Amino acid sequence: MTTLELPLLDGERWWGGAVAEGRHMPYPDGYTFDLRDVLANQGMPLLLSDRGRWVHSERTFTFTISDGRLTAHPHEPDAVIEYGEGHGDLRGAYRHAITRHYPPSGTMPDPLLFGAPQYNLWIETVFEPTQAKVLAYAERLLAEGFPPGVLMIDDRWSNDYGDWTFHPGRFPDPAAMVSRLHELGFKVMLWLVPFVTPDSPTARQLGDQGLLVRDTGTGADGRRAGVAWWWNGWSSGLDLLEPRARAWLTGRLEALRDDIGIDGFKFDGGDAPWWRALGCADPEAYTHAWNRFGADWPLNEFRDAWRAAGLPLAQRQQDKYHLWEGRFGLASLIPNALAQSLTGHAFSCPDMIGGGEFRFVPGEDGEGFDEELFVRYAQIAALFPMMQFSAAPWRVLSPEGLAIVRAAARLHTELAPEILALAAHAAATGEPIQRPLEWAFPHQGYAAVTDQFMLGDGLMVAPVVAKGAVGREVLIPPGTWLADDGRSYEGPATVWIDAPLARLPYLRNTAAPEG
Repeated sequence: MTTLELPLLDGERWWGGAVAEGRHMPYPDGYTFDLRDVLANQGMPLLLSDRGRWVHSERTFTFTISDGRLTAHPHEPDAVIEYGEGHGDLRGAYRHAITRHYPPSGTMPDPLLFGAPQYNLWIETVFEPTQAKVLAYAERLLAEGFPPGVLMIDDRWSNDYGDWTFHPGRFPDPAAMVSRLHELGFKVMLWLVPFVTPDSPTARQLGDQGLLVRDTGTGADGRRAGVAWWWNGWSSGLDLLEPRARAWLTGRLEALRDDIGIDGFKFDGGDAPWWRALGCADPEAYTHAWNRFGADWPLNEFRDAWRAAGLPLAQRQQDKYHLWEGRFGLASLIPNALAQSLTGHAFSCPDMIGGGEFRFVPGEDGEGFDEELFVRYAQIAALFPMMQFSAAPWRVLSPEGLAIVRAAARLHTELAPEILALAAHAAATGEPIQRPLEWAFPHQGYAAVTDQFMLGDGLMVAPVVAKGAVGREVLIPPGTWLADDGRSYEGPATVWIDAPLARLPYLRNTAAPEG
């Protein structure tokens, strides 16, 4: 176990590690982070510099940037931390590191995840989804002028965790429900976790077969299943490193596909701290196994990932609050998306519009709800690779706000061919869909820009991220840029762009190459 120490080059800045720390990237002097806790989102043991250098390990490490040097200290005795240099800039460092350690799979998630908005029932049903609620939501979406897309039925559609059969009281005829949703133009996903309700029939069956993680703690005999706390209570864990356990779960999911018509799955949970609480010697290996398992389903979604760069996985950001600022607020969406991109997670989703943390969503009477925030959130999401609704726009918005949000969804579908082309490029090359300005225009002073982003190298998006703002300063890189309102700008320059609530500013580089 050897600590790596790299003296910083003149003006060198670093990115990577934990996606949820995107708002701190590039990292300031004095920053430190322990990759054993990636804050319930994607984690990668990879750091990149805008001077063409990278640092990588296959295991977790703690890194610090301080006193003119980057220090990376591994946690396991057999861990190796390596680095590369001489690759010019941020894009060069990324290309070399990803090609070396995480070559692209050549495949991408289901195109419908990119081509139309996604709709998750979580905020409208929380822990009480029913067949009637699901169908009513889908039919209302179409009646309100929203295009069909992927529809996700979230937590508590099943009897128990790990059982993965529809609750007969809440879903009396799930096959008929899915058939109707298909007729309406939707594909259907179900939420699940690698957890099993203790003392349920499923847990007893799996325990007898040796398919659950064993309790190896102090005083345990190693024969009974471990139990640990996650956000919904106590559960055991499916032993994802055991091929028989993965085969058992595959059988359950294939039955849902074949018997009910389910198209794919939202693979939630799998966080390394939970596996650590169960006593797993290498908890990150279980997170990675969960990611690998889900990659077999083109229609997928993950919130937590470890060393999943290059895999064809839809990566959702950590659940956001109904707030403007802070680690979980709207202002974190773009920085975290750029962090996803620079850690190899090209197929990114900015969480549910308005925020997916159910404790921060509006009540029946709209208390605590900020319409401006919802509208600006929808605009930001519109030009992400994916956009996802949950709170019903018609329930929480005025007619004026609803029209703006509907236009944002329409913009996403209009640009879907371009987004899909970039997704295909990402699958083939590993390069991100969303990119920081520093990626496209290196060494020109854009390293700290975290409220604008590029789609490919040709489309720059500059959303409003501050409450009450009716315009914003936009950094215009070199070239000729044509804005969404038809106005042309010559860069490099800093300009003020008016952005009343109905406008999402974006500009196209008229001379940008493909890809």
